[in-house]
Amino acid sequence: MRNLLFQLIPACIIGLLITGRVTAQQQAAEYWLQHFTDENGLPQNSVKAIAQDGNGFIWLVTEVGLVRFDGHRFMTFDRSVIPITTNRIRVLIPSVADYGKRRPYEFYALSEKNEYIGVLGNGLARVDTTFYHRYQKRNPFIRNEVRHNSNLSSLPAQYPFYPFVSSYFAAADSNTYYIWQGDRISCFEHGKRAFTAKGPFQDFFLIGSKPYATDSAGNFKAITAASGNVAIGGDILLNPLFRSAKHRPRLFWNNVSHQAFLYFNKCFYILKPTENGSLTTRLILKDFDFGNRNIISAYFDEAGGFLFLGSSTKGLFLLKKENFQTNKLYADNADNVYYAQIPTRERSVLTAQGYLLGSNADGTHLTAERVSPFMESIGYKFAMAQNPDGTFWFGVGHDLYRLDPTGRKILQHVALLDNAMSLYVEPTGKLWIGCENNVVHAFEASEGRYKPWRKFTLNANKVTIIDRENEETLFLGTETGLYRLNTRTGVTSWVNAFRNMTVRSFYKTADGVWITTYGNGFYLLKNNKVVRFPLDSDGFLAAAHCIIEDKKGFFWITTNRGLFQVSKKRLLDYVADSRNPVYYLYHDKRSGFDTNEFNGGCQPCALTLADGTVSLPSMDGLVWYKPETVIPVLPDKGIFINAVHEDGKVLPVQDSLQISRDFELLRLTVSTPYLGNSRNIQMQYSLSGDGRAENWTPVNADFVIPVSKVSYGNYVLKIRKISGFGARDYTYKTIYLHIPRAWYETWWFQSLLVVTLAALFFVSVRLRTESLVRKEREASLIRHYRVISQIIAAVNHDIQTPLHYIGFSLKQINAYLHKQSTADPLITRMSDESLTTSERLGALTKNFLDYIKLQSKNASSRMEMSTFSASQLVCNVSGLFAAVATFRGVTVRNTIDPDLTIHSDRNLVSIIIHNLIDNALKASQSEITLSAGIENGQTRIIIADDGGGLPQDQANWLNKDYRSYEDWLHASQYPDQKGIGLVIVKDLCVLLGIRITVTVRNEASTTVVLAFPRQPQ
Repeated sequence: MRNLLFQLIPACIIGLLITGRVTAQQQAAEYWLQHFTDENGLPQNSVKAIAQDGNGFIWLVTEVGLVRFDGHRFMTFDRSVIPITTNRIRVLIPSVADYGKRRPYEFYALSEKNEYIGVLGNGLARVDTTFYHRYQKRNPFIRNEVRHNSNLSSLPAQYPFYPFVSSYFAAADSNTYYIWQGDRISCFEHGKRAFTAKGPFQDFFLIGSKPYATDSAGNFKAITAASGNVAIGGDILLNPLFRSAKHRPRLFWNNVSHQAFLYFNKCFYILKPTENGSLTTRLILKDFDFGNRNIISAYFDEAGGFLFLGSSTKGLFLLKKENFQTNKLYADNADNVYYAQIPTRERSVLTAQGYLLGSNADGTHLTAERVSPFMESIGYKFAMAQNPDGTFWFGVGHDLYRLDPTGRKILQHVALLDNAMSLYVEPTGKLWIGCENNVVHAFEASEGRYKPWRKFTLNANKVTIIDRENEETLFLGTETGLYRLNTRTGVTSWVNAFRNMTVRSFYKTADGVWITTYGNGFYLLKNNKVVRFPLDSDGFLAAAHCIIEDKKGFFWITTNRGLFQVSKKRLLDYVADSRNPVYYLYHDKRSGFDTNEFNGGCQPCALTLADGTVSLPSMDGLVWYKPETVIPVLPDKGIFINAVHEDGKVLPVQDSLQISRDFELLRLTVSTPYLGNSRNIQMQYSLSGDGRAENWTPVNADFVIPVSKVSYGNYVLKIRKISGFGARDYTYKTIYLHIPRAWYETWWFQSLLVVTLAALFFVSVRLRTESLVRKEREASLIRHYRVISQIIAAVNHDIQTPLHYIGFSLKQINAYLHKQSTADPLITRMSDESLTTSERLGALTKNFLDYIKLQSKNASSRMEMSTFSASQLVCNVSGLFAAVATFRGVTVRNTIDPDLTIHSDRNLVSIIIHNLIDNALKASQSEITLSAGIENGQTRIIIADDGGGLPQDQANWLNKDYRSYEDWLHASQYPDQKGIGLVIVKDLCVLLGIRITVTVRNEASTTVVLAFPRQPQ
């Protein structure tokens, strides 16, 4: 299925790898071999073509698909992954199309049905349906019909070349290409023919961008305008069969890498052009039978020294020339478990077994022989101490011997009272002997003989190693800790940090003393400050035996499980700040050892010979190497995403991923091209963003990064890998993850929720407030009703009844006075005025009482609507003020049409007119005019006076409109006008829907207009 992306096949569990060494006994030219078949990771055993992409991945052509190899795992691109109709891939071809600066495909695999599978820059592959169309534009001789691709295939070719039937194409670069047709090879530059070389030719190939061919006689020719034979030189000339006419080298050519090779007499050579125009050969593999293994394809990683060989039937062979040599004695009953050793003549060492192991100057031939039967008979291998004159001390138990530099002659025998365990000779020649039982002896040379100088009694036993710390102090390493011995005073002291540790070796530098232990790792001791260094991820460095420093600033540390290389500077950076990580490069048997178990607990623990060769003792031979010639294989390639799975669903591999909101587990499978030991890949990842700090976690052994369910947001998944010895040597890969919000986590929903909650809060507060107000009003209404009832009772009982009695009395008195002809006119007039005032006061009292009664009624019963005469109502009201008006000299003129009617509450309107005439009478100077009319369907009553007018703020208050009587009630709790008469007027106007308008002109006259609602039809 296409959405599966690819099929991951774990290459091999390390313990199941088919590995071994290709070697001739006692020859230094050794290779480490890894053989991959369908039993240990390779999907199928026919490897017909091999190429390496720019990222460092190795690509293989097989019968079951295109296969990618990262050095440890295989990944297959077949029909289940990419849309191809067949899994049988036949060749690899270069990418010949000109894409400009950005070339999406590095090279192609061609299926049996001419489908083009392009290798992408992200380490994946996909089908490219446009390649053939672009290729047609480059090759002017190609036919229009789809056919087998005529790009030159690798050699040996799967199908024979027929240049007289078809043309063959080979691109040297983006501007230059060659076409082989018939017996001619033509060069084209920028689409134009530059020259043609005439053959006939057996094979045609490119080395780099330079074209070469062979003829039927096996001669090599340079393809130029004047082609000619080229000579073959180099290592192949040393092959004894090369000059024989019976044997001819077999040509191998990689059409993607443009590498050419010669296979001859079980030896494999790479071909290289020389400056003088010839070809030279360099041996890269020997004693390897291509015929028996059916080798048909090859690729050589020159930078790393890795050779890939593909077989038509037996899978993939990966070989690398070893950086290390293992030297030992190949003989019956030979003891090849090595410990102490001393350098001898030239490039050789003498071991504690009495073996002399060496090699020639260039290291191509190893030698081993028994030279000291005496030493071999002793059998103690842990201590050898060499004197400045080349002689050395050797022995066991109570017997100590000084031997000549060859180990063949005994020069001196010393009998000890204690069992010796360790030997140390100072540059001055003084010999120190560490014993088993709490004793250290010192010997000095005198007249050619060594004599006891001093005996020191210790607080510790089993002194296994000795070294000088300073002029007065020796270091003593024991199985229970580290001690200092003051050789002047004889006092011993315990270095507390190493309590109960087995000390294995010392290495002194200007930075301090580096100390290895058995089980506790290694340390730096300086000025009584001890720093313990971190172990490797597997903990192999816990059993550290020996430290060797090379000229490039690296430490080499032997252990029971291999050899580690580490930058000394990086260790010192860790001493300065323990947050600085330490990177250890691991070397194991694939580098050239016969065993991963090195030996320690001996003195010396390793040797550096005069030519720079380091000799390390192991459980199976001495391991030799020159540090400056070892090119470390560092994991310095990029990090790539192989697959992304979200809860079992395959997502496209991208640098920015959209993840489902409700996912449970996201799994990213990563890889990095690396042909060295997988233990050297130290990869970590960190998921940060949206409140998550950067926290690095090691990637597991399966190279799978799990991301558990997290909340919505944007996250950054960083993957890093240590790529070198420097403190900043990291390779990074960044993936951006976006997890969308749920609908209830979106900003609009949260905003709506906030608004809704705010609205609910506001409504609840409003309802609560209104409820409280309503309750308060109900309580207030009850109190108000009781007050009104009391006022009504008081008015009825205490005011209105006496007023009626006074009015009746005044009326009787006035009638009597008018009957008397002799009555005083002044008394009569005063009686008239008193009677009028009494009647007016009675009317006012009645209006006031009616208004109070109105407030105690509900809204539906406050008004009694009817139609009545406006003129009559005004006339009745104004008549009450006739006496007052006469007294004040004010004329009240009623000009209202007697036929004009009003539809409203007669009693309430009379109260309004009464209060307005009363207010006008107080301010008028000479005249009050009462008029009425109809305007725009509304009946209007106008009361105008020529008085000083109302204050403007009172006029504005009266003119103000209210939407409802409830609004007026709310506003009237704090009225701008506190006069009771005008408040009653405004209150009744709002209640009856009468629009009152007050106009004040120059503070000399006031006009009040009452506009009644339109009468119902």
